[in-house]
Amino acid sequence: VGAVYWFFIRQKEPEPAANYVIQTTSVLQRQSSENRGFISKMKSSERRMVSFYGSQTGTAEEYASRLAKEGQKYGMRGIVADPEENDMEDLSKLGEVDEVLGKECLAVFCLATYGEGDPTDNAQEFFDWLQSGDADLTSMRYAVFGLGNRTYEHFNAMAIYVDKRLAQLGAKRIHPLGLGDDDKNLEDDFITWKEQFWQSACNEFDLEILAQDFSMRQYEQKILKEGEYCLLYTSPSPRD
Repeated sequence: VGAVYWFFIRQKEPEPAANYVIQTTSVLQRQSSENRGFISKMKSSERRMVSFYGSQTGTAEEYASRLAKEGQKYGMRGIVADPEENDMEDLSKLGEVDEVLGKECLAVFCLATYGEGDPTDNAQEFFDWLQSGDADLTSMRYAVFGLGNRTYEHFNAMAIYVDKRLAQLGAKRIHPLGLGDDDKNLEDDFITWKEQFWQSACNEFDLEILAQDFSMRQYEQKILKEGEYCLLYTSPSPRD
């Protein structure tokens, strides 16, 4: 009976609609990818600045994070973005964020040069796109800080190329290219550039410092009554 069912009845039953499942998964994956893009994040979180990094050891990523956090000081909150995890063609869509927020946006790039003038691994695709692409970036405002070492032949080659190429594609440079030199004092170079960069940003976007004594963390004073208590948490990391 089982054999009769299998050969004469079971095989005549319609196959499940596999194409429907595949298409649905594809749509969900595409929607998920769009939601992870920096344009969507800027719109949903109302951030005016995106800070990209090309980092091999983590220093450029740290600098990009510091710039994004300091933006809050000027009323220009930012997000940090890895070029490898975002579609960099969306740089041409920054004008859409301008329209949604009613304010102009800014893209900042902290880019290290690796090896013999090469981009870092996570910035390779972005570099390739800039070389072969022909995007319209006229709605984009940007600034670039490079991390390099003058003892190498191709000092800060990645930052120099990106700064020049973005301008060729129509983007507006709001502050001169910064060239950090790890052979001397990279941190001092970044701080000097950063202070001047914020002055340029204030002039370009009509920004003002929201508070002279500004902290990224917000605290609230509370006077404890008798019988009340509070918990004190100390982070194990000095950077936290």
